[in-house]
Amino acid sequence: MSDEKRGLRAARLVVMRASAFLVVVVAVVNAGFVSPGNNVLPLWYGALGITAGAVTLGVGLLSSLLGTRTLRAGAAVAVAMYVVFVALFPLAAHAGHVERMPWPLTASSATVAAALVAGGMRWGWMTVLYGAAAGVLYRLVFGGFDVDGVINDAHAVLTASVICVLGGYVLSSGAVLDDAAAARREAGSREYAEKGRLAARTRTAALVHDEALATLALAASPLPVPTDRLATQARRAADMLTRLVDDDAGGAELLEAALAAEARAFGAEFVGPAENVPPLPPATREAILGAARQALDNARRHAPGARRSLSVRASGGVVEVEIADDGEGFDPSRIADDRLGVRQSIVGRMARLPGTAARVESAPGEGTRVVLSYVPASAAEVTALGDRRSLLRGTALVGVGFVALQVLCAIVMVINAPSSWPRQLAILLVVVVAAEVLRRSPGLVPTRGRTIVVVAAAVLGAVITMVAAPMTYGELWPIVALAFLLVGVAVRGRFGVALVAAAVVVAVVVVGGIIDRVPVGQILTLTTRPALIVVMATVMLLIVRRMQRRVAALHDQAVAAAEQESWSRGASAELRERTDDLARTVVPLLSRIGEGLPVSDADRREYAALEGSLRDGLRAGALSREPLRGAVAAARGRGVDVVLLDDSDQSLSDTDIRAVTTWMVDAVAQAQRSAVGRLLPPGRQTVASVTIDGRPLLFEDAAHGTAEGAAQGSVTSFQGE
Repeated sequence: MSDEKRGLRAARLVVMRASAFLVVVVAVVNAGFVSPGNNVLPLWYGALGITAGAVTLGVGLLSSLLGTRTLRAGAAVAVAMYVVFVALFPLAAHAGHVERMPWPLTASSATVAAALVAGGMRWGWMTVLYGAAAGVLYRLVFGGFDVDGVINDAHAVLTASVICVLGGYVLSSGAVLDDAAAARREAGSREYAEKGRLAARTRTAALVHDEALATLALAASPLPVPTDRLATQARRAADMLTRLVDDDAGGAELLEAALAAEARAFGAEFVGPAENVPPLPPATREAILGAARQALDNARRHAPGARRSLSVRASGGVVEVEIADDGEGFDPSRIADDRLGVRQSIVGRMARLPGTAARVESAPGEGTRVVLSYVPASAAEVTALGDRRSLLRGTALVGVGFVALQVLCAIVMVINAPSSWPRQLAILLVVVVAAEVLRRSPGLVPTRGRTIVVVAAAVLGAVITMVAAPMTYGELWPIVALAFLLVGVAVRGRFGVALVAAAVVVAVVVVGGIIDRVPVGQILTLTTRPALIVVMATVMLLIVRRMQRRVAALHDQAVAAAEQESWSRGASAELRERTDDLARTVVPLLSRIGEGLPVSDADRREYAALEGSLRDGLRAGALSREPLRGAVAAARGRGVDVVLLDDSDQSLSDTDIRAVTTWMVDAVAQAQRSAVGRLLPPGRQTVASVTIDGRPLLFEDAAHGTAEGAAQGSVTSFQGE
């Protein structure tokens, strides 16, 4: 079975099982409680009817074991056998002795349900019309076109119509679930593929910052650095960059185990969670793990003698990781703009994913505490209520037919017993008014007042009918009519009220039958249809709700798996591209440093130029373009330390960015020692700034120049990933 059709398959199972249940009810009532009268039909015809019912029952009972095609084919066979069974009745009647058309011929509800499974709503309504037309024709030809026959057939058509509407709603619920899941799966695949690529870029950028930049900066520094230490660090950095793709393949390791391994690597105490850490989205896991690694590395480098700890807490899907040390601490607000260890490898890395955050708590003399948190968003579950408008339209259509048929029943009864017209009219008015009260409900679920009116009409109408009318099927037509009102109550969401009211109506009929000493079989025939239709409607609607939850959960799992697969594919593709690029540009220099050979001035300039270029890739954003890129490369060739920072929200026009970069070219060309060019965050009076050898200049707009003496803000975003 395809995951994409789980909802529709589940709906077909529900409807087919309902068909099997209806077959059982008809068989039990007909075999045990209904007298065959003087009808004598050929044995072959009885065998055909039993076979048709057995096929329907068998397909329903085995439905969960059958494939979708086999299930629909079996349902189609059941429908075909019913059609043949009804069509051959004239031949059987001619061969036997028939005084009255048997009522099971008009009991088409089970076949209507099977027709819905086989061919949808069109097949269902065709079966309803086929049964109704056969009933009218055969009663005219073979007898039974009397009060009981007409009213029985009217209610049989109504019952089949209700089953058709409810079954169609069940199928539409499954189809809507499938469509919603398919749409989410398609959108999620694209979204998560891009998220995977973004996570890979973020991971690569963080690794470049944490390992490559630090190594190149040390190698380019004129300060004395132990050669063996630098070589070891370079080899580790080259190895980590080379193994990016391979490391990603092991990303399924649980977060708790990965964090414990990081804590051991950095000599920190690990405190595990009291509750198991739930599986996290891959990007979230990577962000937490990378930020924790950076926090531990910072603690080791800046508080070498301090006690370090890493603790994990999990509760209700929320995960919190705390990295703490009892070192000297620092003032987080005084972190320089060009230092990305805290700002971006920790805070920025966590801020870029939904539900994740990081906060750094520290003060001089009070140690440092880094808290990484993840709060899962409310799941975008695949849920659907089915085509409620179609259900209400179908119910309204059945309601029109219901009123018309009840008018017909009243007219037939008046013709049969003219003196009963006041009672027939009164009951008809009660039924029509109650139906109108229910129809005019402003919302899907009727108000308490409207519900009380409908239920009171059903119960009181049943009591009045039982007191005033003889105990015959025709005379008790209002009982079934009132039961159909309760179906409307159930359809509109008042399941419990509908069931209780139906039970009261049935109890009224049973008590009345017992008082009048009516045979049990007759009482059963009078109560089966009103009880059955309310129970079936309620059960089917309740099953739809359960089915929706179960299928939605299955679809959620399938969608999550598809999103995970898309994320992995996107991340792997991006990591391969990044790894190949790093293998061409960065790894060769790191390998050279890793050989531990003496470093010349030319080597230092080469290392510094590459380190600056990597920094631009991480932080320069929109500033990384010509002609500024060439001017920066030339300045670095002269030994100038150049830093480019993009703190904008990428809202600047291309024209403004070209003006800023052109302006910065002239400024960088004048630098002798250092230059820091920066696109400022939105909301500032100025667009950009550049600090040349400690002298700040401001770019106000594209039309006019600069001014001196502006305070620099902090780096708040990590561009270029």
